[in-house]
Order: sequence, then structure tokens, then C-alpha cells
Amino acid sequence: MPTGRPTDQWGNDVTAAGADAVGALDKTLMSYLALDRQTGPLLKDALAADPDMVMAHCLKGYFFLLMASGPLRDRVPKVLAAAEAGLEGATDREKTHVRALKHWLDGDATGAVKTWEEILADHPLDVLALRLAHHAYFYMGAAGGMLSSVERVLDAWDEGAPGYGFVLGMRSFALEESGDYGAAEEIGRRAVDINADDPWAVHAVAHVMEMQGRHGEGVEWISGLQRHWNQANNFRYHLWWHRALMHLGRGEVDEALRLYDESLWDPDSDEYLDLCNDVSLLLRLELLGVDVGDRWPALAEKASSRIDDRMLAFIDCHVVAALAAAGQIDKAERMAGEMASAGGIFADVGAIVSKALIAHRTGDYPAAARLLGDVRDDIVTIGGSHAQRNLFNLLLEDAENREA
Repeated sequence: MPTGRPTDQWGNDVTAAGADAVGALDKTLMSYLALDRQTGPLLKDALAADPDMVMAHCLKGYFFLLMASGPLRDRVPKVLAAAEAGLEGATDREKTHVRALKHWLDGDATGAVKTWEEILADHPLDVLALRLAHHAYFYMGAAGGMLSSVERVLDAWDEGAPGYGFVLGMRSFALEESGDYGAAEEIGRRAVDINADDPWAVHAVAHVMEMQGRHGEGVEWISGLQRHWNQANNFRYHLWWHRALMHLGRGEVDEALRLYDESLWDPDSDEYLDLCNDVSLLLRLELLGVDVGDRWPALAEKASSRIDDRMLAFIDCHVVAALAAAGQIDKAERMAGEMASAGGIFADVGAIVSKALIAHRTGDYPAAARLLGDVRDDIVTIGGSHAQRNLFNLLLEDAENREA
């Protein structure tokens, strides 16, 4: 039955001033899926077209939370209020999105995921709900949930649906994290064939090659698609990180360090993934006996701005590592203590990993080995990929070897 409302390009009703506003929202969503640098300006266009559009305000709140930054999180209540102001005439789908935003703002990632899944049950082509659930499952360490989420809606998608390639890219990564490398590579390559401008799909296949030790192929895969993924937002640095890992796998430490200096390090970036990339690569180089020189202090300065965020335990562990590596042990220990007091995953796993990182840096290898050993089976719950979390396995092995 016609509703009188404009619909987005996936056929979902949108409460908006008109088709132009919805078209601007569509462009923003496609840009978000592509990890494009124009996503922010496009969202501003959507809000300019309709300053009262519920989904545009909700998307703004989502974007702030995706950045996992304390100062941006503090701006979300105002955005949420703007979204809630238009709820009286909104659709049930839009109301549910706003409810998911509130769950996420309250630190209830599980509640947010359940709410996005409610949306997908009735609106399987809601690619925003799908992508956000994908992100949340990832940082919950729930590879099975990530895979089930995308596979539940696949029957509703085909090549005629806008963004179909992006959905395949999500499925590819979920398969890789679930250990089905053959299917992950096949579907990831198909996603890239459909849309080479999908850094997430490129990265999913790179993960397969990393996990299988196919480092030469990995360098070729990433390099061959560089003109596509290097146009992305800061996620491009994560693909440079993957290429650097491939070089480490080939014993090419000088090349990995060159990539750090020339392609990963961005002195102006305050994004969490860039920080985690940089910390992880420098630690891996040090574990291989490489002197990384005076690179740690600048990284620790960035890390210091995130000491009080408590957004993701995965990030906090990398912040502690950077502080400790720069010799700021007191600051690192204070942060680990605050994580322990925060409860939940921060206390149960994050604080213990952080204390192990400090112990390793200060030469207390028996303590580092004991602490990491205690949470070895639980580290998955802080999120991140197998490749990212392998850093902690490498540190555990190093501590055990030095202890012996």
C-alpha cells in the first residue's frame, strides 16, 4: 500500500521533506559503505535538505559513536534529542533505529545489536542496520553472530540491489573470521569484481592471505588494487598496515618500517584504528629485534588523548601499550587501574591484557606470560580480528621464551 512517504533506493519508507532529502541520505549511506572521504559532507547535505529528518540525525549519532571517541560520544545526546523530536510522525523502522542509537550511547552494544536485528527481520534491505550490526559483532568478538547476521538477509539481496557488492564484502569478512577461508576468498573476490571501490572486501581477502601465510600473494593483491582503496577515508591506512604485515611475513622488516613512515603514520589523525595500526606494527617490529627509534613518543602523545574514553577495550589496550613503550609507565598503570574499575570487559580482560603489556615492557616476563596466559581464551571478547589479536599471542610467546 502506498504510504505517501518517499522511499530510499532499497524501498524503505523515509520520513523526510521530499525525495531530494532522501536521495541525499542514500548518497550518504553508499559513501559510508565505501568508507569514502565524502561521507561527512554528504550527511551535511542531507541535513541541509531536511533539517528535521529523523534518519539523518540518527545517522549523525551513529557516525559519532563509530569514531569511538569520548568527545564525540559527548555530542550524541544532543543529536539523539534532535532525532527523537521527529518521532511522532516517524515510521516504526525509524523509531527502532533511534532506540538502537540510545542503546549504543548507553554503552549497551548487545541491546543495540538486538535492535538492529529487529529491523533486519522486517527490513532485510536496511543496509545501515546490517553494517552497524556487522561492526558491533566484530568488536564483541562474535564472528558467528557477524556471519549469521548477514546470511539471514541474503535471500532478499541480489545484484540488482544497490550496494549488493558491499553486502558480499561483509559476508566475506565474516566467513574469514569464522575460519572458512575458501568461501571467504571466493566471495571477497566476487565482491571486488562487482565493485573494486570496496576497501572492506579488499581487506577481507587480504585477511585470508594473512591467515594462510600467503604473504607474496597478499602484497600483490593489496598493491594491485591500491588505486581503488587508497581513495578511501582513514581505513586506507589499515590496508597499508596489512601490506606491512605481509612484508613482515616475508622477513622484509626494512620495507615494513618504510611503510610505517611513508604510508601509515599520519601526524594529524586522531582516529582510533590508525592508532591501533601504528602501535601494533611498531610492537611487531620490536619483537623481531628492530630498533624503531624515536617513533614511540609521538604515538604516545596521540594515545594520551584517549586515556579516559572507555569506548572499546581493544583500543584501550593499544593506548596502554603506546604509553608504556614511550616510558610513561605511571600513566599506563593508572589507565590499567581505571579499566579494572570500569567493570565488564574492561576489567575482565582489557585491564589484564594492559597489565601484561606493561609487565612485558618493563621486563617482568614471568608476569606478562602469566597474565596473558590467564586470558588467552578470552582475548577474543575485546574484539578485533584474528590478525589484530595475534599481536597478543606474539607477546605471550616472547614472554614465555624470555622466561625460559
